[in-house]
Amino acid sequence: MSSFVIRYFDLQARAEIVKAILTFVGADWKVEHPVWPEEKANQPSGTLPVMIETKPDGTQFVLSDAAAIEFYLLKKYSIIGQESNEQEARQLQLRNQVLDACFLGWMYQFGSEEVRTYAKGNFAVLAKMVVEYHEKILKENGSNGHYFGDKVGYADIAIYAGFGALKAIDGIKETALELFSEENAPLINKVFKAVENEPKLAKYVASCK
Repeated sequence: MSSFVIRYFDLQARAEIVKAILTFVGADWKVEHPVWPEEKANQPSGTLPVMIETKPDGTQFVLSDAAAIEFYLLKKYSIIGQESNEQEARQLQLRNQVLDACFLGWMYQFGSEEVRTYAKGNFAVLAKMVVEYHEKILKENGSNGHYFGDKVGYADIAIYAGFGALKAIDGIKETALELFSEENAPLINKVFKAVENEPKLAKYVASCK
């Protein structure tokens, strides 16, 4: 069985979905926090996250970019691929919508004063649209706590991890908590509860508390 090292900052941010997927499939994995920027040149494209997979024969596969790592793991462990192309694409769309909100949050967290003003104002608008659209998709699936089918899947995991990243951003989390509250987003909260009740994700959920 392969083992994995995920290199990322000591932050709850762009590597969260990767960590959740690895936990979900029961993989052998750990996280390394490179010293930055000293170790920037040692990364494949000078960015994080980076995945290093060591295969049973000792060979390694190194991959950077969060979306590429997620896609590789999803295919490797057959988390996606059984559904239609349309449903597979929809899951990626839903994931990206929440990550777009996260990027505005990170712009606020790390940007200049001008950037922070822009990011905070646009975050509330975008996040409200995301909630409304996701509630619609969830209703179409029977309001059963899952985006597709009746079991925890990629979209459920991605949205849970993405919301966890939003809650870690000071100055943004207050708005996120209100918009994604049970009152404003009851069906999304059913997804959160389904993920938290999934035994295969127990370790990941505990790490987010």
